[in-house]
Amino acid sequence: MMICGRSSIAAFMACLILLVFTSTAYPSYNSEAGRKYVVASQRLADLRKSNKKKKYRSYWMDCIRTFELVEKKYPKSPSAADACFDRAAVYFELYQVTRYSRDLTESMKVYGKCQATHPSHAGAPEALYRIVDLSVEFKKNQAAASKAFETLSATYPDSLWTSKAKLRLGAAAPGKPEHELRRPPLPVFTTGKPARPGVVKSIRYWSGGAYTRIVIDQDKPVKFQAIELKDRLVFDLLNAQAGNSISKEPLAVNDGILKQVRASQYSPDTVRVVLDLASIKSYIAFPLHDPERLVIDVTGETDGNAVVAAGAKPGAGAGGEQPAESRTVDSLVIPPVKMADGKNDSQNLSLSRQLGLKIKTIAIDAGHGGRDPGAIGKNGLREKNITLDIARRLAVLVKDRLGCNIVMTRDRDVFIPLEERPAIARMKGADLFVSIHINASPKRKTRGIETYVQSLTASDREAMATAARENAMSTKKLSELKSELDRIFADLTRDDKIEESLYLADAVQGSLISSLKPVNRHADDLKAKVKRAFFYVLINTEMPSILAEVGFISNPDEEKLLRKESYRQSIAEALFQGVKKYVEARSPQMMGI
Repeated sequence: MMICGRSSIAAFMACLILLVFTSTAYPSYNSEAGRKYVVASQRLADLRKSNKKKKYRSYWMDCIRTFELVEKKYPKSPSAADACFDRAAVYFELYQVTRYSRDLTESMKVYGKCQATHPSHAGAPEALYRIVDLSVEFKKNQAAASKAFETLSATYPDSLWTSKAKLRLGAAAPGKPEHELRRPPLPVFTTGKPARPGVVKSIRYWSGGAYTRIVIDQDKPVKFQAIELKDRLVFDLLNAQAGNSISKEPLAVNDGILKQVRASQYSPDTVRVVLDLASIKSYIAFPLHDPERLVIDVTGETDGNAVVAAGAKPGAGAGGEQPAESRTVDSLVIPPVKMADGKNDSQNLSLSRQLGLKIKTIAIDAGHGGRDPGAIGKNGLREKNITLDIARRLAVLVKDRLGCNIVMTRDRDVFIPLEERPAIARMKGADLFVSIHINASPKRKTRGIETYVQSLTASDREAMATAARENAMSTKKLSELKSELDRIFADLTRDDKIEESLYLADAVQGSLISSLKPVNRHADDLKAKVKRAFFYVLINTEMPSILAEVGFISNPDEEKLLRKESYRQSIAEALFQGVKKYVEARSPQMMGI
């Protein structure tokens, strides 16, 4: 379930155990407080992995006391604020297990204390929203909810959490007609302050299953606001003009979720885009940059019908793309993908069927491609070719050894926009998303392997630099993007997907290091476990998703290794073993196997 939907109950359930203040991939603090905070977070992560431990109150209280120790011993440290908000969330998780009223009361009490003590913390507005939400849902205390809302609206009037709280209180009011419970217009999200009107150039969509993605292309940043009505979603792009390529005729979708998309010059300085609804469960909208576009993800109540993107079919790229046959590029032979034909399934039951796997389809994303070469080594090796080769090899291993279905965001040298890649995975019903990349650094000596999960907060400067390069933007612009999206980022992630992404990343990173170190003794030079950063390609994937940086093409020695077919096969094998370990751990085995 997504938070930006019509049902306030659905929104609440999506947030029940979300630790948005920190995930289990922890920030790096070079301080004693930071180290203590990491220990506390690790204890919580270990607890949440163990169904057995979660049944015992003592383990929960141990985590709570460890966070509280950070607060009390290092009150002026940034870690103290993080620990405080985490402690409140853990109390609520404990309540979910015990159903003791005292745990719920303590959670609300700590949320209030955290907000009062750390009013400037990013989690402070949400803390007040939690009090409103819990007061309405569990305490049935409208007075307490209203009091918390007054503080929230007075202190953080422009916060998305204020809008959410207003909606929550409205939905809780008895006797209100349905049309009055509709979501109010969202705050205006700014992606810049253009001096002249921006031009809306085109509208594209991808659709499949219960999911549709709309992309509105612009020539420069614009502001936008969203309005939800009974049978349509309305997006007003402010200080904007409709380009000549924008058709006056509606763009027919008819996928069971959207009927059509309409665009017009609503006023001299506003372009209005209307999504006529057939069946909708939830939606979310966010801006992306370089190039500028607004992305709208809509989840439907029904499965819909598979539809190919209008005007920008997945896999159709810019000039220079080549067909999928084997060829030589930059002295690198890229073999075609040869899958098993499946004729012997009845005799040699696939591992996926033997284990009764929940993971049926795996999306493999080869980074860059086409007109986007990615990083280029000193001797001319291109990232796009390495990632494609490894992705193909991984696809063969997953298909033949796990028996899972494969979705490749690209299987040839073709340019695929970053926002299209997760859309391809989602509309094909993928259960996992693995994006393969090769890193680069201004420091030629830098080498090693890193695996990332999605987060608005980068683990360190190097992680931010990596994300900026993969997103084709500057670190400054990436920092600005964080300030734009942090209000809605909680709506893009669900706690279980964050957790599962961390488990997947940990399995893959461990496999890469252990498998490659015998042939690349510097594989673990970075001494990194799992890192965090914000990547366009991982945004709103709605499934466990990781980005693996399997080497540094900027390092001459690693560039030589990456040229070797045997080394690329080793990387593919290591990725496969990591995915296999994750899949087996998450899938219940059938009796008698």
